[in-house]
Amino acid sequence: MFTPRPSTHRCWTFRRPTHLTLALLLSAALHAQSPTITSTTNLVLVPALIQSLSAETLPIFKATDFLLTDNGIPQHVTLEDTEHQPLSIVVLLQTGATAPSNFPAYAKLGTMLTYLTANSPHQTAMITFDSQPEYQWDFTPDVGDLEDGFAQPGTGDHGAAILDAVDAAIDLLRKQPPMYRRVVVLISQTHDEGSRAHSKDIVRRLGENNITIECLTFSPEKAWLKGQFTKPRHANPPYQLSPDLPLVSGTFDLGTPLGKVLSALRTSTSAEVATLSGGESFPFATKSDLEHQLSVLANHFAATYTLSFHPSSKEPGFHSLHLQIAGQPNLQVSARAGYWTTPEPYTSGP
Repeated sequence: MFTPRPSTHRCWTFRRPTHLTLALLLSAALHAQSPTITSTTNLVLVPALIQSLSAETLPIFKATDFLLTDNGIPQHVTLEDTEHQPLSIVVLLQTGATAPSNFPAYAKLGTMLTYLTANSPHQTAMITFDSQPEYQWDFTPDVGDLEDGFAQPGTGDHGAAILDAVDAAIDLLRKQPPMYRRVVVLISQTHDEGSRAHSKDIVRRLGENNITIECLTFSPEKAWLKGQFTKPRHANPPYQLSPDLPLVSGTFDLGTPLGKVLSALRTSTSAEVATLSGGESFPFATKSDLEHQLSVLANHFAATYTLSFHPSSKEPGFHSLHLQIAGQPNLQVSARAGYWTTPEPYTSGP
């Protein structure tokens, strides 16, 4: 396992005692099948990306151009200025399961991440994970300090504890100054394997700390199949073509793909977590794919509007949000579609 240089980084092991079932992740978006976020304050942030279905150039929108309803009730929104807001970015890098087949694509990840930061003041940290979050590189203003970690992440075990890793990233980001825009860049397979964190707790904590998750995902099924064609096949068991013929060695393991395909039918954990926080998810298969998708993500990231509002209703539970642009029905609006409000704690009188 790769160990970061002690002169510039610290590393330690995370362990989470809580329990996860994938079904909880599905229930996090319950009722309206809308992405949700928990709000425990009286201010709700709504990231919004506006895109044109044609090649037309979009105008610059003002707060009065946005029509936002909370459970059908119009809200007064404020447009936050995030253009020059400093960034705190945590990179979550999967090293377990089939992730090592993608390691060559990570060698220049630090350079690619500069697409996101543009000219904004920023600091970047990294956490690698397999069946649990493992090694952490502290925040640094120079992403070049993390190059060794990107180039030599170290092969993990067979797990992919995505939600546990997100939980660890929240712990790291919540300690940063409140004026920082908090972002997680999750590079992982599509679905969780082995997390113990409760998905409802993840949803709540994302909302409490105003964290956006941007995902870059690879298919574990494609990575596995690629390995079958590139790695030595002598380790696969002999295959009996017919009772009348001898055993054949050096074949592909054709029994596993069915299980891999079935597991791909599960809800995409990475994309769901991104949607819950108001972020996006982009697939990649090669180094060039990863670079291209990061550039697209950077463009979207820079073009995202951040709206805020004080809810007119304090009713606890799920609140459905709907956002549109006044007089522009043909524009595509991607925004957080809901949030949760928790009851105010009871305070006894004097």
